Amino acid sequence: MKRVPVILTAAALCLTLGLAAGPPRPQAESTSPEFDVLITNGLVVDGTLRAPYRADVAVKDDRIVRVAPAIRGRAARVIDARGCHVTPGFIDLHTHIDRALYFPEHRAPLGYLTQGVTTVVAGQCGSSAWPIFEKAADQVRRFNDEGVGLNVALLVGHGQVRQLVMGMENREPTAAELEAMKALVKEAMDQGAVGLSTGLIYRPGLYAKTDEVLELVKVIAPYGGIYHSHVRNERDKLLEAVRECIAIAEGAGVRANISHFKVMRKANWGLVKEASRMIEEARARGLKITADQYPFRFSNTEPYSPLVPREVWTGDDPGLGTADLRRAFTHLRDAELLDLYAKSTPYVPLSKLHLDFLSALPRDRFVDLVASEVLEGRARGAANGRERALFTARLAKPETAQAIREGVREYIEAVGPENLVIAVAADKSLEGKSLAAVAALRKKTVVDAAIELELAGTLAVPFNMCEPDIEYIMKKDYVATGSDGILPIYGVDLPHPRSYSTFLYKIKQYALTRNAVSLAHAVRSQTSLPAEIMNWPDRGRIAEGAAADVVVLDLKGIAVPSSISNPHQLSRGVRQLLVNGKLVLDKGEWTGELAGRVLGR
Repeated sequence: MKRVPVILTAAALCLTLGLAAGPPRPQAESTSPEFDVLITNGLVVDGTLRAPYRADVAVKDDRIVRVAPAIRGRAARVIDARGCHVTPGFIDLHTHIDRALYFPEHRAPLGYLTQGVTTVVAGQCGSSAWPIFEKAADQVRRFNDEGVGLNVALLVGHGQVRQLVMGMENREPTAAELEAMKALVKEAMDQGAVGLSTGLIYRPGLYAKTDEVLELVKVIAPYGGIYHSHVRNERDKLLEAVRECIAIAEGAGVRANISHFKVMRKANWGLVKEASRMIEEARARGLKITADQYPFRFSNTEPYSPLVPREVWTGDDPGLGTADLRRAFTHLRDAELLDLYAKSTPYVPLSKLHLDFLSALPRDRFVDLVASEVLEGRARGAANGRERALFTARLAKPETAQAIREGVREYIEAVGPENLVIAVAADKSLEGKSLAAVAALRKKTVVDAAIELELAGTLAVPFNMCEPDIEYIMKKDYVATGSDGILPIYGVDLPHPRSYSTFLYKIKQYALTRNAVSLAHAVRSQTSLPAEIMNWPDRGRIAEGAAADVVVLDLKGIAVPSSISNPHQLSRGVRQLLVNGKLVLDKGEWTGELAGRVLGR
């Protein structure tokens, strides 16, 4: 006889007893959370000019999916933002971090992340956002494959394009050379660049006439690209430079952004009002002209300036410049030139792509490139023994000493002795004092004090801009925030503090302390406004459907310790930071996430 399986017998027994006759058992509740991150109890500053308001913010994947007074639902991570403000991630409209970001060990730029920066625009001032021996596609692939800590938008640089085609020659391009440059710009745009940048005060950009730049900017117009310009002059000819930028934008039919909008030197303070009027007239005509600004009175990547200007220090013997090195290097064999280059370039060891690029260069172009790299790493001024000896010899002769003192006097008057501030000195009691104060303390003329301090290796910072101009520019609704910062090697050299502090410094100093602008205005200038300038409608807002780049900011805890003499200090106040929905900072500490991506047009 065939045995009845036990399971059937049990089932039959259940039916007999009536145990299966009741209603079906409810399904177990899903354990999958509805949200990835839920930020509760915070005051939202949403990127518009709306006053802060109480709301919860829910994030799923890389999007903000709900903004409401109280959100119910399970989340993988709940952040209690009680006592804090919740803002969009900050967008740095003008950076030079691309050269260091190239290397994997710098892909999490903590100096920017701890300010709340989630997106940067790189490749500014005429230098492309990728090395000269590569293409835009290489940088896009590198960041996408290897990871990057924040979002990056790439610009193609006019100066780099010109150097590839013409070297450093000071002349107009031929028709063929102009076409070659246009082809390089088009190639970059095809590969993911979002626009073109110029640095019209730097070699070789300063050699280009307006028509040349206009023709290249026209190339980006069909792509909806943007033109970022370090204009040709930020001193006494600021108005002419702004006029040129507007004319190029109008002629090419593109958006244009004026980089680090300011005017330098005491005699020129106030010109920004007329420059702003020109921008506003252009905007009234329908042109999309904007600007970015960093909120500091001093400039330069390394803000230190000699108290004795370069041309005064060297006199008739300017020392070895690029042209001198080029002449000296022409007799070297290719292998010797390559060895010099390899010792000078930051991109070592040289990749096959790099070597192929170098081998394809004409001989004179290769010599010029080597000379430029070698010169960049060479000590100048008081740190150069030969130059120092020649300067002190000239200073000892009455006939040349007078010319030196006159040159120093002219420079000091142009900046103002009260605006030249001692940053680093052997005598620490001098740091933070102006040249005028030090001269009075030592009972010397400002000229003699300046020469004495220069020979002692003192580093001074010229405060070339003024606070009224900074505030005037900052209040404009078309001026965004841009650090103009680099990605410093932590603890090395003395970079501008803006690389560590721009965004939180602006909020703390100008919105909270000086009340020059409202908190909402300050946040808008570094969130929705730069997003609008770059044509990213889904970024820069706390709104449903927006990209989940989010800052949880403790306003009372903001600290910006980075200073002129001690710049390598991270800002504090950002409790949590989300990049594309991923928690990148938690309780102010990096989580190890590389959540950024390359942003397109």
